[in-house]
Amino acid sequence: MTTKLYYQDSEISSAVVQVIDNGKDETGYYAILDQSFFYPEGGGQPADTGEIGPAKVLDVQSNNGEIRHYTDMEVPKERFSAQLDRQRRRDHMQQHAGQHLLSALFEDTLGLKTQSFHLGKERVTIDLDLDTATKEQLLDIEKRANELIGQALPISTNWVSSEKAQTLNLRKPPAVEGDIRLVEIEGIDLNACGGTHPKSTAEIGLLKIISTEKNKGGMRVYFLCGDRALQYFDFLLETTDQLVVQLNAPAVELKQATDTLLADKATMSKTIKNLQEQLLNLEAKTIIPENHLIQEVFENRSIKELQQLARLVIGQHPSAIALFISSTDGDTRFVCAKGEDAPGDMREVLKQLLALTDGKGGGNVQFAQGGGKTTKSPATFLSTFQTALKKIM
Repeated sequence: MTTKLYYQDSEISSAVVQVIDNGKDETGYYAILDQSFFYPEGGGQPADTGEIGPAKVLDVQSNNGEIRHYTDMEVPKERFSAQLDRQRRRDHMQQHAGQHLLSALFEDTLGLKTQSFHLGKERVTIDLDLDTATKEQLLDIEKRANELIGQALPISTNWVSSEKAQTLNLRKPPAVEGDIRLVEIEGIDLNACGGTHPKSTAEIGLLKIISTEKNKGGMRVYFLCGDRALQYFDFLLETTDQLVVQLNAPAVELKQATDTLLADKATMSKTIKNLQEQLLNLEAKTIIPENHLIQEVFENRSIKELQQLARLVIGQHPSAIALFISSTDGDTRFVCAKGEDAPGDMREVLKQLLALTDGKGGGNVQFAQGGGKTTKSPATFLSTFQTALKKIM
């Protein structure tokens, strides 16, 4: 049985450990220690990482009562000096303690209960049971949370029996049986929790709600604490400085400058679209059928553009049948089209062309399109097209 040093003191970050067992499973090499300050993944909190002697600890999992330390190499059954990735642990403690504080305030202030908690690599979330909090209420809770952080309220842990736990005013019923580990933020929260936490709210640093979204009838709240919140602020500041230079506007006028830029972009996009339509109309007028047949080969034209051009040409020549091909880096796209007065079924023609590619397509009697990767030349498609027409006309 491994002694759980992370429960004795969350500040322990180094110790001499004995590897009492080792092995390899579907995850990789693992070592079992006589004592460990490496927290195994659980309760929404990721595992700790660090080193055991020469080996890097990549993951820690609890497996049927064993704490398996997954490493990048096999670790022999010897004594080693082990080191914790202290910055990662500090980050996890800040986020987890911040979650306790935030969840308590949502419940006590607005009656919103936390259904789940996830501590991700970049963002942290809690899922609330209802989607009723307003923007103003979110700001008030964030302000209150930071006031409590500044008060340096003690955060303590204690073990009690399951019978004793039932007599206490816990935030929610314990999820485990037997002895229960309680985490208390003095005067604010008392909860059963197996995670690691700092010794006071001051160590959370600060808390910032980033955004919210609806989730399964409730509200998902994204937030950051401590060093993560500062890093996010640095990112926003750097981004703002870049935009100030690029848009040639002070920070307070960035929204107005962006709105103007987007309006200009929309106007230019509309102008470009109109010009493209005019060019396609002019191009369509230059394409003349020969014996009611049109065959055109292009380079690097989108299937959408081929479709538009084909519709324009067929509209001008109701008795014509057309094949438009465009090739791009071994990928061939084609459009088969016929005018209202022309015979045949373009879907049957399309099948013959698709047989020369690894792609697929679809359409109707008058208009079909498709394509895919192929080593065949455009000349092969033109020949196949002509052969297919003879069978359906």
